[in-house]
Amino acid sequence: MVTIPTSRDVSYVGSRSGRIAPSGPTVSVGAAVADAGQALTHVAYNLNDLAEQEAIDSRNKAGFDLETKIAEFRDREEQAFNKAREEASESGIGFTRQFIEGYQKRANDFVKTNFAGVSEGQNAQSRQSLLGLGNSLYDKAYSYEQQAKTNFYDRTTNKGLDTVRNQIKNNAAPYEELKRQGLAAIDAAAMPEPWKAERRALWEADAAESKWQWKFEQSPKDAISQIKGPVGGNVGRAYQRLIAKGWAPHQAAGIVGNLTAESGSSLNTQARNPGDGSDGSDSIGLAQWNGARAKALKAFAAARGTDWTDFDTQVDFIDHELRTSERAAGENLARSANAEEASAAFTGYERPAGWSPSNARGSHNWEGRRDAALRIAGENPSAEDPDFDAIPYERREQLANWGESEYSQQITKQRAAAKDNYSLLIATQPEQVRESVILQDPALDTGDKAQLITSLRTAVKENAGVNQFIGALAEGNVSVNPFSADQVKVADKGYDKLMSVTGSAEEQKAVTSDFVARTGYIPKKVQAELRNGASSTDPAVVAQSMEAGLVLSKNAPVSFGAFDGSDAVRSKMDVYRAYTRDMGYSPEAAARKLIDANDPEKASQREALLKSKTVSDALKAVSSDTIASSFDNSRLGLAPNPSLGPSPAAEAAMLAEYRSIYQEAIVEAGGDMVAAKVAADERFKRSYGVTEFSTIGNNVVVKNPPEKAYPPAPDGTFDYIREQLAETMKGQGIEAEDFFLHPDELTARDIRAGLPPRYVVLYRKDGKIERFNVPFYADTTEMKKQYEEKKAESIRQSEGRMIDNRERSIRENQAAQSAVEEAVGPDWMQARAAEQARERVRQGEALDRLRQFDPGPINGGGGGGY
Repeated sequence: MVTIPTSRDVSYVGSRSGRIAPSGPTVSVGAAVADAGQALTHVAYNLNDLAEQEAIDSRNKAGFDLETKIAEFRDREEQAFNKAREEASESGIGFTRQFIEGYQKRANDFVKTNFAGVSEGQNAQSRQSLLGLGNSLYDKAYSYEQQAKTNFYDRTTNKGLDTVRNQIKNNAAPYEELKRQGLAAIDAAAMPEPWKAERRALWEADAAESKWQWKFEQSPKDAISQIKGPVGGNVGRAYQRLIAKGWAPHQAAGIVGNLTAESGSSLNTQARNPGDGSDGSDSIGLAQWNGARAKALKAFAAARGTDWTDFDTQVDFIDHELRTSERAAGENLARSANAEEASAAFTGYERPAGWSPSNARGSHNWEGRRDAALRIAGENPSAEDPDFDAIPYERREQLANWGESEYSQQITKQRAAAKDNYSLLIATQPEQVRESVILQDPALDTGDKAQLITSLRTAVKENAGVNQFIGALAEGNVSVNPFSADQVKVADKGYDKLMSVTGSAEEQKAVTSDFVARTGYIPKKVQAELRNGASSTDPAVVAQSMEAGLVLSKNAPVSFGAFDGSDAVRSKMDVYRAYTRDMGYSPEAAARKLIDANDPEKASQREALLKSKTVSDALKAVSSDTIASSFDNSRLGLAPNPSLGPSPAAEAAMLAEYRSIYQEAIVEAGGDMVAAKVAADERFKRSYGVTEFSTIGNNVVVKNPPEKAYPPAPDGTFDYIREQLAETMKGQGIEAEDFFLHPDELTARDIRAGLPPRYVVLYRKDGKIERFNVPFYADTTEMKKQYEEKKAESIRQSEGRMIDNRERSIRENQAAQSAVEEAVGPDWMQARAAEQARERVRQGEALDRLRQFDPGPINGGGGGGY
């Protein structure tokens, strides 16, 4: 506090001076005046400070007021945005430009009105706030406009696409035509070309999904199997991505099979093996890259703007390396023909321990790599619809999951209905229900079947079925399906019951032979005896087992191939047959050779055998001509050899399979090349044979030909198959120059199941080979019926001729006897008269036949009448 001096202060003398105050001014007046001047100066400074502080406070207040106004402005603009969005056009086109232009004008007016009197810093800060608000509103406006346009374009295009989608789901027209109509609807929409391009890609997926939904309605199980990836999770994801990159399915399987050996079955992109590289660096990622290649992976990811642990990035890097720095491995992979070859080729990319360019299969964990590749390739649906490739992998997985859920619900409903029907029949008419029908009903699960069969057996005596079987067996042949658990159980019980009343070993042998011949089924006890006999070390037991097997395999081929262990028994039988039938060995001598060939102590000898030059040369010498000549059944071998077909790929597959069989037979024969060749020919011919139904000729070797799968007619030909095929196709409205039958996987599956095998139908029309979309199988029952009818007619005609001949002979003899009695003269004259009488009878009958034949008018019938 400053005190301005007064006269009172000037005349005052302090009591502490020790002096008496004079009567006038003293020296203290100067000091007081100086103090007063200094105080006035301080007052001036303080007043300036107050003015500056007031200015600062005013600016701060203006800044605070501006912040409040900006907040209010922001609220108004948010409200303006919401209102503008409500009032915008349906398409949203131009919304961003129109709103932001309005915002810029309002923001400029706001600045002019409210930015006076604020500091430079507040001005800059406030302008930054308005700029941020503008950017935020722009992003919101642009997002709204894009979504509005998307919705608008979708609504306009979906008006046409929804109709086409429904038509695809109902299979109302060919799929390609309906898909084209959908693309035309997109092209006709009023929208920019980039938007059309995006919707075209989306339509491809939507159309394929609609097609799949139609397939699901027809056959849920098949549809699900077609759309599912080969395997789930990352394995399926990598597999599909590599196929999308252009690698064939078996090549993608070879890559992924190797990756599972490197980074685990789940394909862990963060897998790390510390210090594993040759330079001491860590091996990382799906393919366990290290050193320079690991650095290249990270650079590749950085260039894409992704993390190096990203799954798709690592898969794409594999494809990138195969086409650039690892091109040699990529070219080997491209040349592979199957999953095993692809797996071996890709080891050249990985180069694991044990690998070398000449020994890819020496790689560490080769079996695991190969087996994983084969498994992945095998799980890839062979009948997958290529149109489904347009559906993204994630959507395919969703569709598969949805389909499985829907199919499960359908099966549950069908199972409940089927179970209720069986329960009602068992309760009311148990004699009408058969266990085999219940067991073969696909609508029932195992628990339902067990419960229903238990209920049925309480209503039917336990041995009734066995007694009926034995009764039917006594009256004639009873066919037993070795794949039917119900029929097998009854047959085994019937066999046991028959054997229980037989006496000697010879009698049991006779009963067994008769049982198998009548039923076509080999009882389980006999199966066990065959297995035990084949694995015995006693030559007499082995020989007995082999001889029995040869007979049983001929009388019951389907049953023989169906029982457990039959393959091992059959392999030994092939060699045994070659020894005994073709090479003259006694049964026991042949059995001893089989036992020696399978002696574990001689395993090293067998291994050396396969590496020997003799075997190596023999295997290399096998050619297509070798195989073809084995099918020449002519006496002197002069008949032309058949072709191996129907394609070069099929010929190559036959050659590879024959070499494999030959090698196996060499081992089983203990190096006896003659026996091995005979056994290999026999084993190969078990599946392959000459057919007349091939598209490349009538003397072609194929796998599972109709002539091997079906029995010949009684006349020894297979003409009935061709006749039935032509008749069937005619019923389908197809008449062609020629019809052909081609075996496929369905054929092999039917043969294994003991069913009439189905074949792909091909036909030649106007010089072109076309395929019919429904498989064909022959009806042997109808064939037998027709031949029985022909046989009966032939017998009737033969009997008629015999009667006619007998009656004619009687007439001739009677005429001859009369002539002899009437003739006068020696015996030779009587004999001539008898012969002339017989001739007159014959000529008379010939004239009668001529009279019965009406040739029509003679010489054209042109003359007039009487």
